[in-house]
Amino acid sequence: MKLQVSLFGLLLAASFLTAKDVGDVLKAARRMCVNDSVPQALTMLEEEVKGEWGKQEEFLLQQEKADILLYHAGLPREAYLVYTMLTRPGPSKDKEARLYYSLGLGLERSEEFRRAARSYEKVITEYPDSPFYEGALSAIERCFLKNYQIKVAEVDAYPITELELEEIASKKLSPSEQKHVSTPEGRKELIDRIIYERLLKLAAVQEFAPVESTEVRIKLGCGSCRAKRVLIPGLLSDGDLTYQIKKDARGVLLRELYQKEVLDRIEITDKDKKRYYKENPKRFIQYAKYTVREIVTDTTMLDSVLAALDAGIPFDSAAKIYSTASTKTKGGLASARPLHTFSESMQPVIENLKPGSASKAYETERGWEILLLEDKTEETRTPYEEVKPSIEELLRREETGKLSEEVLDRFREDAGVDSTQSDDTLARVAGRVILQADLDAYIARMPLKTPEQAEDTLFRKQALEQLIGEMVFDHELAQQKLYLSDSLSAITESKRTQLLVDAFLRNEVASKAEPTAEEIAAYYKEHKREFWRPAQVRLREILVTSADTARMIYHLLQEGAKFDSLAKVLSEAETGSRSGYAGYIKKDQSGKPYERQAFKLKEGKFSKPIQTDEGYWLIMVEKKNEGYQRSLEESQAQIRSSLYGEKRGKAEEELKERLIAAARIVYFLDEQESSFKAAPQEATPAGEEK
Repeated sequence: MKLQVSLFGLLLAASFLTAKDVGDVLKAARRMCVNDSVPQALTMLEEEVKGEWGKQEEFLLQQEKADILLYHAGLPREAYLVYTMLTRPGPSKDKEARLYYSLGLGLERSEEFRRAARSYEKVITEYPDSPFYEGALSAIERCFLKNYQIKVAEVDAYPITELELEEIASKKLSPSEQKHVSTPEGRKELIDRIIYERLLKLAAVQEFAPVESTEVRIKLGCGSCRAKRVLIPGLLSDGDLTYQIKKDARGVLLRELYQKEVLDRIEITDKDKKRYYKENPKRFIQYAKYTVREIVTDTTMLDSVLAALDAGIPFDSAAKIYSTASTKTKGGLASARPLHTFSESMQPVIENLKPGSASKAYETERGWEILLLEDKTEETRTPYEEVKPSIEELLRREETGKLSEEVLDRFREDAGVDSTQSDDTLARVAGRVILQADLDAYIARMPLKTPEQAEDTLFRKQALEQLIGEMVFDHELAQQKLYLSDSLSAITESKRTQLLVDAFLRNEVASKAEPTAEEIAAYYKEHKREFWRPAQVRLREILVTSADTARMIYHLLQEGAKFDSLAKVLSEAETGSRSGYAGYIKKDQSGKPYERQAFKLKEGKFSKPIQTDEGYWLIMVEKKNEGYQRSLEESQAQIRSSLYGEKRGKAEEELKERLIAAARIVYFLDEQESSFKAAPQEATPAGEEK
């Protein structure tokens, strides 16, 4: 469905035509894009270009138009036409690197890989100090993979090259997969997988293509050329998918924004650390530590304790004999620690003791206590070099918090946040009004503990602040254009593609694979024997090779000896180390030589010696479970899983066949041999078998 730019949009754009500062116009255009008014932003810029601007200002307006076409409208071909126009005549040197890098992005996303590589190459060779150098370097490597002369296949003229195949094999496959890919069959399978992924992506993009588009008329070529009719796509047909794509992209870009605006601006110097060390001496004090032994006893034993100590019995020995404290087993020793960590009753006593001296007995809530101070370390200050890393971390955290608040305040101011509420209006951010309905829609996507939470006043207030925060960040991200970063755009595009493909597969495969109740019931009826659970017993076993030993064990068991103890000491089976525990065995399925006897025994009973080729077995049954037929209800989850996997595999195979049948695929498998070889395995030393 094609829509003309709304009257509201034109009025909104017209309101900026009187702006005298080109920066205000650019900011307004970006703000419109954040508010999903991309056609209005392009219309406004097109009108502004007609105004009385200098060449530099006109260049910025046209570049902004191209950026919007590239990122917000998702029209890379139209974008690179505008970028190309700006290269004639050549832009000023300070803008050339950015322009050619953006041109490369537009061409690459239009799958014009050869021309894109030339644009990136210009940035790399002529502007090595440009902030776009690293991005152009990684981008030209991608284009090189696509421009490689030797192709292995084409999908509707889209090339898959030998070099691309090698890149995937060497970086994304395991050693065993690499070995398989080095064979003709494995190579063909990998090519088919790449082809299928390409077709899936295209089908997913088509499936969720915007249902509406808005027509604008803008110039894509030279200044004297006539304006062209361009359809600007609206939102994706799936609202939840649109939300998730935006959310994922925002997350990626926000991490970079935080790094740029906060973390990269923090610089902690050695002078800062030394000043903090000097101004906060108490933070680096190592308190004196006291090593104390204690004896805690009651009135009835106090005289005995004192007599023992007077007789020369060591303090720790007396503590082990007489103390009732938990430290008794350690000879009354309490770990070395600062004075203030001891109980209030102990502190004055310890403080008045000298190392090696014991206190008099004194009464507390625990009883009578006697303390011995074994050792005391003096209070010291930790050297600066030892605490320098922790000081830096502390200062960094403080600076991070301070900068984060400053940055957020600046972002809110730039976005023009107005939290004044009136009638149905809750707030205004970047020129957009937040209504009650907007907050309701936002809360509807939040995980709620209960439905009533959505109406809770405090919760709604917090949700509104969160919504405002997201809109503020969206506004700032649009202003800073972090989407031009090669690494970030690659990540966001990859996430976007994966979300589209996953949603497409849910519709085309998963939804069709869900078994019906009738199918589950029919499967149960046809495979009922599969859901029979045979009788099983849990048992312990003893194996010996001597008949006399077996008779002796049987006699000991009759006398009341523990089966598990005898098994651990006497059994020659590998289960002996587990006290004879053999676990469960199923009837007619165990293969055990004593299975028949096991199922005759009652719970808690043991057998007579059972003679076999291996020796003599004695067994004891711990638990018996009778065989039974599992019901349809009990088996439903298992059947559903089995049928779902079967139907999903069939549905995906049908989808794959349908996509491939509709595409024009050309293979070049016979034109060259693969240059990829699996990584060599380590040689086996002479004399050793593989």
